Amino acid sequence: MKWNRRSRRFFLQGAGAALTLPFLRSLLPSSAQAAPTPKNLIGISARHGLYRMYGPTSELMPKTTVQNDTLLELQKVTTSAHPIHQGTLTELADNGVISALIDADFAPLLPKMMMLQGLDYTGLGGHHNGQFGNWETMTSASGNPSMASLDVVVSDYYSKVGLGGDQVTYSASKKDNTYGPSFREDGTHTTSRFFNPATLWDKYLGNSTIPTDFKELLVDQVLEDYKSVRAGARLGSEDRHRVDAHIEHLFETQTKIKTISAACTQERPEEGILDRQLVLETFNDVIVGLIACDMCHVFLGWALALVSDDPEVWHAWAHGAYSSTEDSIADLTSYQKMKEQNGLIMKVMCLDLAKKLDALELLDDSLIVCIQEHNKRGHEAFNVPVITFGSAGGAFKTNQYVDYRYIGNPDMDCDDYGTSRYGFPMQQLYANILLAMGVPAEEFEALNKPRSDGATGPFQPGSGYGMNLIHDYNGPRMLKHYSKSWWNGYDLSGWLPLIHA
Repeated sequence: MKWNRRSRRFFLQGAGAALTLPFLRSLLPSSAQAAPTPKNLIGISARHGLYRMYGPTSELMPKTTVQNDTLLELQKVTTSAHPIHQGTLTELADNGVISALIDADFAPLLPKMMMLQGLDYTGLGGHHNGQFGNWETMTSASGNPSMASLDVVVSDYYSKVGLGGDQVTYSASKKDNTYGPSFREDGTHTTSRFFNPATLWDKYLGNSTIPTDFKELLVDQVLEDYKSVRAGARLGSEDRHRVDAHIEHLFETQTKIKTISAACTQERPEEGILDRQLVLETFNDVIVGLIACDMCHVFLGWALALVSDDPEVWHAWAHGAYSSTEDSIADLTSYQKMKEQNGLIMKVMCLDLAKKLDALELLDDSLIVCIQEHNKRGHEAFNVPVITFGSAGGAFKTNQYVDYRYIGNPDMDCDDYGTSRYGFPMQQLYANILLAMGVPAEEFEALNKPRSDGATGPFQPGSGYGMNLIHDYNGPRMLKHYSKSWWNGYDLSGWLPLIHA
């Protein structure tokens, strides 16, 4: 077997063909088997919010109601800050169903999921592009400086420590390929962008040939190498299974690539809305192959033009669907479109990918994290939901729903109807994601920037990842919540309650 000692990738070579194999720890020299391995981060952006995303009529999060300062069906947990509520997803599910959008199809993966609520973009205000750590630059003195998004921070750190720093962003359509929350430190968009899975395949695996009978390839074209790998005494049983499953996945993916290539080629002047689910599902296949081949471990995806040809129309839906004065659906058509958009993001971009990673035993070392941009109301950047799959190599405690809202705050008038309740800073979750990916606190804390007007926050200076202050958006309410004594000097680089395994 031939392999490059400068990387963890293995190759079978013969008859002019080269086929990348997955990382096979049992074949590494004993001195290298204990070396650190990169974890896989896949961020999924969900723009704006969804009315009825929580509460007794929730269509996204578990259905809960407030009674006597407690969320029914959940355990009240005392923390160093305010009390929070926690429940087990498999116990909250009704015949495997959490909600209308997290339905029975998700049931097999509930033990590997987290559903979080009550996370606040304290430094973001009411603006966009906050899901993964970049605060949209404003022109006023109180504007937030541009920062690298989480995918860039992780890929830069992996490159620095020799784990491979490739990073990929992707979307369902060339019409929204210029959007997305993936930014470099200077505020410019990352450039490794794809809307055609065939192009992504060709960048990394274009020289690989995988015939219909993959065993014929292994036996006839790379016979000597295959025998030494497949039948070698050093190859562990788990790695032997991984080789066969990996090659079969690559073959199936290449077959799908040939089908989708004609549908989304970059030269195609127009694309059909019906193509986009297939595009994203094929992206998922390629992503799994790249992770298995140890070629790329950091991805960020979005899909604005998923149920419409216009990538801007989701903005109108979000603002038109909900009446904040009546706390009700204002426009049913807009609401159904937002619901369809959110449902497809969860099913196609998250669940389909999670299932494919899990089938190759890759999900446990991965973290798929889907972060909403806003709450139930457009530009309400607090009480934001987050849904994850995978434990990032055991860093996160899965199979749970954690609600970080301060239910029963005695001196706040927030009731989740007129105004949503506040919870814990989103910057702490960002820090936890980076820690789970193996990025030390001193690495990401050094990237934090002050705001140009000198504003500060109550938290431990420099801690967490993102704007370490309280934005003046939403007037005095957020300031009042975060003026509680326990937030003074609070370490945003520490682990959020309950989620660290």
